[in-house]
This record gives sequence, structure tokens and C-alpha cells, in this order.
Amino acid sequence: MSLNLQKKLGNLATLGYLLILDKDFSKSRSKIKKKQNRNIHKLMKSAYEIPFYRKRFDENHLTPDDFHCSEDLVRFPILTKAELREWMKELYDSNPDRRDSWDATSTSGSTGVPLKLYQSQREHACANASWIRTLMTFGYNPFFGKMVSFESSYRTEKKKRDSVVQKLGILQRRILSERRCTDEGMPDVIRELNEYAPDLICLRKNCIVRIALYAQKHNLTIRHPKWYIPVSEMVDEVTRSILEKTFGPGLTDCYGCDETGSCLVKRPGNDYYDACNDTHVVNIYDDQNRLADNGKVILTALYKHDFPIINYEVGDIASSYTKEGIRYVTKIQGRLNDTVKHENGDETSVLELRKIPNGITGIAQFRYVQDSYHDLRIELVRDPKDTTYSDQEISDFFLKRLKELYGEEFRIEVRWLDVIPPDPNGKLRCFVCNVK
Repeated sequence: MSLNLQKKLGNLATLGYLLILDKDFSKSRSKIKKKQNRNIHKLMKSAYEIPFYRKRFDENHLTPDDFHCSEDLVRFPILTKAELREWMKELYDSNPDRRDSWDATSTSGSTGVPLKLYQSQREHACANASWIRTLMTFGYNPFFGKMVSFESSYRTEKKKRDSVVQKLGILQRRILSERRCTDEGMPDVIRELNEYAPDLICLRKNCIVRIALYAQKHNLTIRHPKWYIPVSEMVDEVTRSILEKTFGPGLTDCYGCDETGSCLVKRPGNDYYDACNDTHVVNIYDDQNRLADNGKVILTALYKHDFPIINYEVGDIASSYTKEGIRYVTKIQGRLNDTVKHENGDETSVLELRKIPNGITGIAQFRYVQDSYHDLRIELVRDPKDTTYSDQEISDFFLKRLKELYGEEFRIEVRWLDVIPPDPNGKLRCFVCNVK
């Protein structure tokens, strides 16, 4: 089948997969578990036929018959980003006659070099269906709802106006370019949001925060959507507070990665994330790679049979609990590989740094930048609606907490900004280490 035909049939394939995916996370846990178990075994049987994974099976004296549930995956080796990058490159180099039919994507590169990924057209349709299903689980209607979404970083958006179908009220979607979210362009962006009145706003976190801050600073009102999703980055409590002031109570937090797709969703009103158990396994491992309630996030994409992603170490840490074999994530604490580097060779977690802004109000954005072994910069943006504390009081609070953590190890600079600009990849990390 030609690539053009495969792509034309992609929407039909997406619809087909959407019909069979679970839309109700509240149904019987035993049924959810049984379906996940079947899909795990099917995936491992497919992976066994792929040389890269056959080697991992053989080296650990395993066969597909050893895997029938999420707990069994702890026996399989972890897949690192470096290993995945090497495998993807090897596939590309050794398949010149097939690679043009693959769907190519790329990660943002927030942890270093961007990772080039490949997937089949079938997997691409599955990933699209899985994302649409995620939206449906909290009530969004993909056929008759109205969405504002972000501009893709690796695909060119060709559409400049609504199609005939969209003018009839079906599959309505508008693309908002982040390049427009500047002081000059923001009035038009907010006006268009209010005129379009979307049911769902899905934008990168740094972009939607900038819109919220501009609206608050200039006393502009934005019509509350039913739901809004900040994507690409973790939603911390500071971000949550800023967004709810502008966009209302419909904050929905989705979690996943480019490599595996979206796999967790925290719906409005819930204090936990539901996992998409029919398409993914979300396991938590401790430092000895044993199943645990708290530790590193390990993802497996059950729908990826052509280019499997099994036991993938994302780099994040999380807290969770299990009930009748189903895991519920309660908190995602961010990158495990974001660390403060010390001159003696030690590296320490940034989790305590992340907690500091929660101890005071009046902050809209924050970022720590370590420029050397002894230089640490704090970049802060004011919450224009909260003047409980002065800039100096907030600065003193940060300096006091950092001294408690590090003593006199760092020369600390507090820098107040109008807005913290995103990284070149579009993300806005709360900790940046420039020490090589």
C-alpha cells in the first residue's frame, strides 16, 4: 500500500481504534486488568520477533510466556533514552527502502539532544485515537466540540481556514501559534479566544501561562472554557493557581511523553491520575528496579507493536497507590535527572527547590538557573493579582530557604522579570543547570 493511501486512510484507522478504546475509567477494575493483561502478552509476542528486543529476551533468559501482567514487566530490562536513540538510528540507517513509509517525530530535547522517533502509520493512528479518547474521558466531544490547540513543532500546519465540514460544526479546531503570544500580539489572541469561545484549550504550559499573566496584568477577562490542558510540562501548584484565576476551574492535567503518547489524566475534581490501562502500563520502580509506590516512572506503550517501547525510563518520579491491581498516580514530581551539581562531584535533587515557591504567595512563574558550581540565579515573575508580600519579602524568603539548604555554597542572585522566556524547544523548565 502506498504511503499516500496509508495517510488518507489514517483518519478512518483513527476512528476505528477510537471505537474500541475504553472511555470509562470507572468500570470494573477486574475487567480493566484482564484487558491490560491480554494486551501485555500480545505486545511481548510481537516484540520477540524484533531483533533488538529478541536480544533483550535472550540475555535475560525470558520468553513472551513469562509476561501476562504489568507486574511481570519488572523482570524485563529497562529501556533508556540512549538505548532508544541508538536503536532508532540503527533502524533508519538499515532500512532505506522502508523508512519513507514511517511516521517521523522528535522529542523536544529538554534533557539534551532531541530524540528522533519513528512509528508506523498504524501506530500513528493508534496514538491519535488514544489522545482523542483521553479528551473524551472528561466529557469533550471530539466531533462537535470546539478546540484551540498548539502549533506542532515538527509538522507544518497547512490549514489557514475552516473546512466545509468544520463550518457545519463538526471537528472544529483552531491552531494558535506561540509566536503570536507576545505583548504586541496578545490583545488579538485574547480577543480571538473570546470570540471563538472554545470548549477546550490545549496549549503548551509556557504559552497558556503567558496568556493568563497578560490578561491579569491588563485586567482582561477571558471566557472560561469547560476544560483546558497545559501540555509539555509538569503543572506545579504555582501554575495551577495562576491558571485557575484566568481560565476557571476546568484545569485538566494530562501526562505522557513523545515516545509513548499520553497515558495519564487527572480530571477536574480528582486528586489522582487515571491511567489508560488498555493502551499503556504505568509502573513505578524504586532504586533497585522493584515495583514501588514512590519512585521513577516506567512506561510501556501497549499499542506499539511495530516499534515497541517497553519499560521506558522517562526520567520523572511519581507517587502512587494500587487498588485491585490498578495503579493510580497521585503526584508527578518532575525530572529525576534534573540535579544541582556540586564542586566535590556530588549531585543533589532539585525537589526541595521546587517546594520553596509553595511556601509563599505572589509568584506567577519561577526558575532556578545554576551557572557555575557557586552561582545560582532565581528568576521570578510577580502574580499581578496578589500583593500580599513585596518583592523584597519574597526575595528574602527564597534567600533564607536556599541558605538553609546550601549554607554559603552559592552566590545567589534574585532576578525579577516581566515573563520568563521558554527554552528554544518551547518548554519552560523550572531548573536549568549550565554546569558541564
